[in-house]
Amino acid sequence: HLTAGQIVADNVGSCTSMLRTQAPDARVFVWSDMFDPFHNAKPSYYLVKGDLTGSWEGLSKDTIIVNWNSDKAADSLKFFSDLGHRQMIAGYYDGPIERTREWLRKAKPVPGVRGVMFTTWHADYSKLEAFAEMLSSEGW
Repeated sequence: HLTAGQIVADNVGSCTSMLRTQAPDARVFVWSDMFDPFHNAKPSYYLVKGDLTGSWEGLSKDTIIVNWNSDKAADSLKFFSDLGHRQMIAGYYDGPIERTREWLRKAKPVPGVRGVMFTTWHADYSKLEAFAEMLSSEGW
């Protein structure tokens, strides 16, 4: 009798607990989308039966969010920051590097954003150096 969001919350809590049993000092990272109400953690997501709202309630406070919601960056970053989570931006995604630059500028004032990673869907690392230069020019 759980909602889809409660099932996801229970699952991530159970997985984190199992991990902590084996590696108590491990840092836990999780992709943001299924815990982000500005991304996929909402009613009527794809083929989910029910509502993913509240899935974030299963995240331990020390879980680091790998945020890839550039479309609603400001809302998403603030949401996880307000919950007290540290975040890493998963930027690039095979598009214009300038799109990541805009995202980084939105992230600057947000507490808890700790880093940025180059992320590609197509194993194309040809823009990695340009990405690194952009990060440097933005003070990351």
